[in-house]
Amino acid sequence: MEFTPDRYEMLVRTEQTHFWFCARRSMVLELIRRFCPKPVETLADIGCGSGYNLTHLQAYGEYLVGIDRLVLLSPHMKTLAPDTQLIAGDVQELPLGNESVDMMTSLDVLEHVDDHKMLKELSRTLKPHSVLFITVPAIPWLWSSRDTLAGHKRRYTKTALTQAVEQAGFSIKYINYHQFLLFPLVVVSRYLGRKKQRQMQEENPGKITNHVLLKISMIENWLAKKGAKFPWGSSLVVVAKKC
Repeated sequence: MEFTPDRYEMLVRTEQTHFWFCARRSMVLELIRRFCPKPVETLADIGCGSGYNLTHLQAYGEYLVGIDRLVLLSPHMKTLAPDTQLIAGDVQELPLGNESVDMMTSLDVLEHVDDHKMLKELSRTLKPHSVLFITVPAIPWLWSSRDTLAGHKRRYTKTALTQAVEQAGFSIKYINYHQFLLFPLVVVSRYLGRKKQRQMQEENPGKITNHVLLKISMIENWLAKKGAKFPWGSSLVVVAKKC
């Protein structure tokens, strides 16, 4: 199933407050502070979705670029990131010059496309020794109708993701699972929540539920910041440097 404009607009509505998006954003920003402590000249968010993350990335790049094939479908894009260049483009054929970007983020995009082709494009457009931040869905046996609805082509093992990234000319500087503490809930949701109603509940948790799940996720982020390596989780995060 394609990643439809309707689902894209759903992301616009939920990305700012949903616990999963908030926790992922906090995790990635902490990794950026750790591995790229000084702002870079050009920062690109590949597969930028609603564009909301770009508002939080402005402190880490002088010139920001957001690329997504559906970027022009969202009326919110210009207001969320007014100082960013937004480009409607294919992440497998990036409209960027060779070695033109100093840092990249690509959050839950790789699983939607030919990952080898996209990773080669990321390598082509990044400058040597630049850093790439990637998140993807993990654990193939978690595959469910939610993956189909989201337009996923695969879920990753740590080994498979490492191999794909390294084959594209990157060295892995950090890799860890994410959403470890909430993993039991994910398993229950995937295996017992096959109905659309349950999917909608997961995408739109109540205010109290969302608050509690965010608190748990932020505890996990704090543990990761302190050096915890998790044995499993529903997502994987990678920090890679172009060789």
